[in-house]
Amino acid sequence: MNYNDPLEPAMIITKVLTKSDVVGNVVLPKAEVMSVLTRMNVNDQDLENGVEVQVHDLLEDDLYTVTLKLSGIDKPKYYFGSGWSTMKHSLDVGEGYVLKLYWNQWENKFVVLNFQYSLIPLMIPV
Repeated sequence: MNYNDPLEPAMIITKVLTKSDVVGNVVLPKAEVMSVLTRMNVNDQDLENGVEVQVHDLLEDDLYTVTLKLSGIDKPKYYFGSGWSTMKHSLDVGEGYVLKLYWNQWENKFVVLNFQYSLIPLMIPV
């Protein structure tokens, strides 16, 4: 995929990291993850067991494998488990860091959006 082309906003997950995200596992925004899940070939049962996904840092050309998981039925939480520790240390993130990930459905991986990009404009009929 050419990342100079506009990206689809619905495939972006944005999270301002908290202290607990940095110390433990990063909890991802539910609505944004659910939007991305429409393009991933996984279901809640898969996510309860954990699904390994790749995360590509294009600037450093690093590829991480992390486990995307779901916990809780009444109040579901999506988070990165195994692999997050390696990724956060390599990216040198801390509290307040804005983590932006793009789901590239054609390559079946997340891309860290730590570069200049543009979004596909929304076409709203008038």
